Amino acid sequence: MALNRKDDLFMLQVRLFRLAQIRWDKNVAECEQIFDKYELNDYIETCYEEYHVQGDEANLDDIEGYLRRKGVAI
Repeated sequence: MALNRKDDLFMLQVRLFRLAQIRWDKNVAECEQIFDKYELNDYIETCYEEYHVQGDEANLDDIEGYLRRKGVAI
């Protein structure tokens, strides 16, 4: 059974959060702070059409580019 868009978006956000946590070597609270401060779940939703057909690594690369453009060093 295929996921609907809402459920697929949620799963995408969770996967990217976990991947970011690992790549950035952050605990849950630290990663959550970054996601909240820079509204990354909203950004992921905005990019959903592109993100849901790409791999998570490429999507996280894009998120890191987004953060760099905002002056954030991870």
